[in-house]
Amino acid sequence: MAPAEPDLEQVVSSGPFTVDVTKLNEICEHKDNEGWEQLGGLPGVASALHVSLSDGVNPEATDGTDLEGRRAVFGANRFKAIPPKSFFRLWFNNLKDPTLILLMAAAMVSTVLGAAVPSERADGAWSEGVAIWVAVAVVSLVGAFNDWNKDRQFQKLNALKDIIEVKVVRGGQQLTVTNLDVVVGDVMLLEAGDKIIADGYTGEVHGLVVDEASLTGESDPVKKGGPGQECWVRSGTQVTEGSGRMLVLAVGENSEWGRTMALVVGEAGNTPLQEKLGWLATAIGKLGLVVAVVCFVVLLVRWCIQEQGFPLDKFSEGPLQFFIFAVTILVVAVPEGLPLAVTISLAYSMKKMMKDNCFVRVLSACETMGGATAICSDKTGTLTENRMTVVKGYFCGQMYKEVPPLSTLPASAGDEIVLNAALNSKAFLIEQPQSDGKGPPTTDFVGNRTECALLMMARSWGQDYRELRELHHSKIVEVYNFSSERKMASVLVQHPSGKLRLYNKGAAEMVLTRCTAMLDASGASVPMTEALKAEMEAVVTDMASTGLRTLCLAYTDFEAQAAGRPDDYFEKPHEQDLTMLCIVGIKDPVRKEVPAAVATCKEAGIFVRMVTGDNIHTAKHIARECGILTEDGIALEGPVFRAMSEEELLPLLPRLQVLARSSPKDKYILVQTLKRVGEVVAVTGDGTNDAPALKESDVGLAMGIAGTEVAKEAADIVIMDDNFSSIVKAVLWGRSVFTNIRKFLQFQLTINLVALIVAFVAAVSNGETPLNVLQLLWVNLIMDSLAALALATEAPTPELLKEKPHGRDEPLISRYMWRNILVQSLYQCFWLFLIFYGLPAQLEKFYVQSECEWLQGNAPAGFCCIPGSPECLAYPPYAAAPAGFTVTPVCSLTASGGCTVDDPTVDGICGPDVDGCDAYNTVDDEYSNLEDDYHDYREDAQKETNSMVFNTFIWCQMFNMLNSRKIGNELNVVSGIFRSHVFWVIWVLICIFQIIIMFFLGGIFKVQRLSGLEWGISILIGIGSVPLCIVSKLASRVLPERKVPAHKKMTATERAAAAALAGTLPGSKAASRRRWLPWKGGKAAAPAAVADGDAVGVDGLPVTMPQRDGVVEVTRLDGKA
Repeated sequence: MAPAEPDLEQVVSSGPFTVDVTKLNEICEHKDNEGWEQLGGLPGVASALHVSLSDGVNPEATDGTDLEGRRAVFGANRFKAIPPKSFFRLWFNNLKDPTLILLMAAAMVSTVLGAAVPSERADGAWSEGVAIWVAVAVVSLVGAFNDWNKDRQFQKLNALKDIIEVKVVRGGQQLTVTNLDVVVGDVMLLEAGDKIIADGYTGEVHGLVVDEASLTGESDPVKKGGPGQECWVRSGTQVTEGSGRMLVLAVGENSEWGRTMALVVGEAGNTPLQEKLGWLATAIGKLGLVVAVVCFVVLLVRWCIQEQGFPLDKFSEGPLQFFIFAVTILVVAVPEGLPLAVTISLAYSMKKMMKDNCFVRVLSACETMGGATAICSDKTGTLTENRMTVVKGYFCGQMYKEVPPLSTLPASAGDEIVLNAALNSKAFLIEQPQSDGKGPPTTDFVGNRTECALLMMARSWGQDYRELRELHHSKIVEVYNFSSERKMASVLVQHPSGKLRLYNKGAAEMVLTRCTAMLDASGASVPMTEALKAEMEAVVTDMASTGLRTLCLAYTDFEAQAAGRPDDYFEKPHEQDLTMLCIVGIKDPVRKEVPAAVATCKEAGIFVRMVTGDNIHTAKHIARECGILTEDGIALEGPVFRAMSEEELLPLLPRLQVLARSSPKDKYILVQTLKRVGEVVAVTGDGTNDAPALKESDVGLAMGIAGTEVAKEAADIVIMDDNFSSIVKAVLWGRSVFTNIRKFLQFQLTINLVALIVAFVAAVSNGETPLNVLQLLWVNLIMDSLAALALATEAPTPELLKEKPHGRDEPLISRYMWRNILVQSLYQCFWLFLIFYGLPAQLEKFYVQSECEWLQGNAPAGFCCIPGSPECLAYPPYAAAPAGFTVTPVCSLTASGGCTVDDPTVDGICGPDVDGCDAYNTVDDEYSNLEDDYHDYREDAQKETNSMVFNTFIWCQMFNMLNSRKIGNELNVVSGIFRSHVFWVIWVLICIFQIIIMFFLGGIFKVQRLSGLEWGISILIGIGSVPLCIVSKLASRVLPERKVPAHKKMTATERAAAAALAGTLPGSKAASRRRWLPWKGGKAAAPAAVADGDAVGVDGLPVTMPQRDGVVEVTRLDGKA
């Protein structure tokens, strides 16, 4: 969408700024380099915007160039919100439901005929049509309210997706602010993994590469800011490599993203569970359609037989009523509440998960998380506190148990260590005052926590890293960011000696392999002999074995000018021939709650693996402390893992608990492997390179604090506090969604089954409809909207984490659920049929007289008589028959007590060969009146029974709603009911509305008031479903358990391992068919088992698997990694 043309006032008024707002926007929009140079280039525009390229915006300015002044002139970094659908729009959408349209059409015909035909109007027939209109309005309004409430919740949650934190320089200080707070003139700091949230122009850059595929569609990233390279950057793009600074030129709707993408909003797609339930609802709806059609046909045929034709004057009380009844059955049968229940449950869970520090970005992840069978977790920040501190180290030839004072180190060595920590880092520290204003300020870490630990060490030595950065800022030649492949980071600086010095830091064991010298106690450089290197490796192993992260700081020098050296020589880091400065041990304590959370996961049937880039000794120590690494567990290093063939890896997979020194590719392969064998995998990630693994997993979990924006974009859920225990809460809520849907499904299928059976049997057996249209619509309202709200919003219980995960193939309806549905359905059908058929047969109050019986008691004397008997003469029209002619009475009796009723005929009343007579007219009028009176009597008499059926049916559903709160073998169905406020409030409201219907709305719902005894029986029958539920569960406990095949007791990885061990050697046909893993490689045969000392092959070279401290360590015999 093109931006609106600015008005004249905006063009003219640029406030205190000496650059025209419109011109600046046009230059930025069209990347007008000529216009840019006319403004003086980057320095000129910065001056016009009153910005220092080194210190940024002055937020304390009083000349109108502060933050609010910039927003007033250039606009805020916000987009126009997409207006949500109005309540009436949602209501209209609900009214477009096909079944409701049919019902409204029938209600229209019923209302018109009931009001237009005098006889129908006299009987108040129009009232039923009006009542159906009201019922349709109520059903659609409740549905619209649920949709409206759901949309509002999703809108609030989705708005949080677009709020991210960015780093800016303001007033000479590096700060983190939200993207909504960024203004034109801000100097933004860009790093790999950042999302660019405004349009701008790059200043200082170091290998900055930006992915612009979201705007241009080009898959190749673009280098920015270098010689001959474009300097314009656009909002909506992402930094994939390097770092730099950017001057913000356009925000909000003036930016590229605002112009092209702000209003591109699509409807959220259905989740897998919604699709599965949608299919189930369609299938049940088709069954309901069959029952509805059968009922309509049976009722219509019986009516035609009874009426001896198709009398149009009785259309409204016959075919129209049958059609409305059939449509109502269809309305009840179609369980549109199933997908609604999923939506309500997801919206409710997302809101609650936000309070538990789990921000759901992708709706389906909420339900998928409940089925997770494996979690691949990072170590740093997730399992540990990510509050790193340097606690010991090896400095200048000596091991220190704590960080030594700077004065004890050689001056030259100390200076180089401090410069390495300050310059080879993008992290910074922020001082936050105490909330009460008392006590020393707290220090917040921003950026890589390992770098922050080094900055804190420098601060403890009395060194100010900010001053050092400002002093050497102009001397920085190139910055080489940390990469997972190199496991190190470097910065190239112009040294006072006249040379170029490369400061390097990284994983100690990786940096040591590139060191050829080290500083001794005097600060002099000495060669790194093999003996010294072995000593350093022992130091690293010793610190790593106690759970410390080891980091080596080093440097190397290059000539400032070297003959024959190409111009692009320093585009890539040359990290060889390093001189070691020190090795530091950084402590990152395990979070207190993590061991318990890991134990909970294991109890819940979830296999937790640690995947970390740390040293294997550090990883094993932390994994044991967390409870991840067990006695029979396996710890592998990334290089060994990625070199293994599928035949070698699959037998190890069930015991693989730690993957150390791993790369993002290793994590991706592990996730892909676990998915291939059937696991539902959740994986954590925080780096840009973790994005493929996060996308590949079933549920990607990005870290909210340490995670890059690229990782968050790729993830399904963002863990706001980076805490593993929050992941366990996400599992709990995911299981709650699945369980709540099952509760509602169990409840709804029981109602569907009972309603369809009762309607079908009654229609086929005697042409009756025990539940009328309005009663069925009330049932539908309970079943679809209110029950969905009640059951789908139940809070999770800790017991959910004691169950096994449902995995990929768990059916929606379990064996226990089928038992509960069938038992309750049979129970309800038994009582409803007993009331419907038994009460009229056994109790006089409910007995409905046949037409003959009623005529004998209510027709004039002689109307019912034995043909030719003297009794017939008591009825004047019969007595007026010609002499010798025997009248055929309408109500004809027999001597044996039989009785038949036939319509009066001219031949039977007036005699043969007579066209008509007054007697026939009198009899015909009399019988017509009597027939109408009998119809009213029968309707009133049947209403007694039907009222009992309706009331009992509702109370059965009310107490079955309690039963449906538990879908397994739990006996206490009311446990925790008062913690679920929505449930019991809705339950009580339904009870109140049912009482109101029975006492005050009898005329509309066609029910009669019941006596106290009848109310008691109805409620007791409903209550009876609860002990029946308990008895059925106890019976299933007593019955012998069904034998579960051995392979079903195994996890997916255990089945894959067993299949691999049972396979043939690689190269055979059987082995070629069993390719479990996503890569090819490996030449050795799979071992029959993995035991102490067994050897398997890696790239043709044997490896041993010795048992050490209960942990299998994989090491190649040639000593290589």
